[in-house]
Amino acid sequence: MASAAVKRMLKENYEKGCNGYLVELLNMWELDACYGFWVRDEVGGTYCYGDSIYLNMDEIIYCVVNDIKELEYQEYLDYNVMANEYNFNTLSLESWHLGAPRVPRETFDRLRKMKQDLMDAVQEEKERLKKQGNGKTKEKDRF
Repeated sequence: MASAAVKRMLKENYEKGCNGYLVELLNMWELDACYGFWVRDEVGGTYCYGDSIYLNMDEIIYCVVNDIKELEYQEYLDYNVMANEYNFNTLSLESWHLGAPRVPRETFDRLRKMKQDLMDAVQEEKERLKKQGNGKTKEKDRF
């Protein structure tokens, strides 16, 4: 069984390595570390930058090793949000970087327009029913 001193040394070395990768990534992307933090103060877990950028340790290492630019990482995140919204498969950062097949942005734009048209039609129908009822519906009948 490892002694307490060995465990402490291993943890310190791990945290130094994780923070070293993080500092390199922040330098590559020209970001200021004061706007980010390790979630739950767990070095090597998930790093949050700003209000909405979350990177796990594997992604941080992959970005540094493969010189992934911040813009490419943001495009990867955006793609996965859109893919998830329409129930397409999401991609890992490595798959994204290696050029895995993906849904074109134009398709997402078209789907978003169709979704908005549907929501507009639903709203128009609600308004039509509201005007038609002209207050004659009972409270329990309203939707």
